[in-house]
Amino acid sequence: MESKRDDFTKPTIEILAKRVAYICSNPDCKRTTIGANEEVDKATNIGIAAHITAASEGGPRYDARLKEDQRKHIDNGIWLCSNCAALIDRDVKKFTVDLLNKWKSDAEAESRKKLNGGMITLPNGRPRLDVDLLLKSRGRMNRGYSEKNPYEIVNGHRVYNMPPNPIIFWGLFWNFNFLIFNNSSYPAFNLKIEDIGKEKFSQLDTIPNVNNLPPLMNLELNARLADLVEGDYLFAEKIVKSKVPDKFKNLKLKITYSDEGQNTYTDYFELTDSGIKKT
Repeated sequence: MESKRDDFTKPTIEILAKRVAYICSNPDCKRTTIGANEEVDKATNIGIAAHITAASEGGPRYDARLKEDQRKHIDNGIWLCSNCAALIDRDVKKFTVDLLNKWKSDAEAESRKKLNGGMITLPNGRPRLDVDLLLKSRGRMNRGYSEKNPYEIVNGHRVYNMPPNPIIFWGLFWNFNFLIFNNSSYPAFNLKIEDIGKEKFSQLDTIPNVNNLPPLMNLELNARLADLVEGDYLFAEKIVKSKVPDKFKNLKLKITYSDEGQNTYTDYFELTDSGIKKT
């Protein structure tokens, strides 16, 4: 014979739900349990008025000391989504009476505070920043002839005999679009970019100390790498054809930023053969 259940009354169920604004009382869930139905004159409710101590003998967290009116009293109820209501009954050692009472108390306190205008709910997700480096142009410029070219002394003066392919000081450069993407639904605030490695960009656009990057948007900066090498044009041309020359591989950047709750995050990036990657 099944034990008699001391179920909540309909008014008790309704008040339990309203006291937490129809939001699941599990602090790790907080799912809204009521919303619009496809039919315009209906609402869909996935919430459950769960018993903190069981409604009948043999149930989860059953307390034989309670009387019928105590088991069905609102003090013995907690509003949860259907998933969390099932979860608390599968692991009674983890989801104790004390824990469920705390969930209930905290959820009702939060609901009361929101109602009184004392709480502003801020997005608590971390922005996700990704960086890309797009090559715009590259080249080499003659900065003067090297003393390593062959020469002879004529009347006490050095006279160079330039070969067909002379040794030259070459100024090499690579110009990039430096792109920072906010690939998240959360804004990022006060981005700061720092070169932290031995090698650095010769030029990287600065951004204001106070700035923001909205969700799913990007920030485009100009960046430049530059080097001075000594050799013939074939030597210089081989280097300049690299998207990222060997000298600048492992160039390291640190980007710090904050979320809307003023939590600060740091991402690290470095140059590689193919461009730039997060480390």
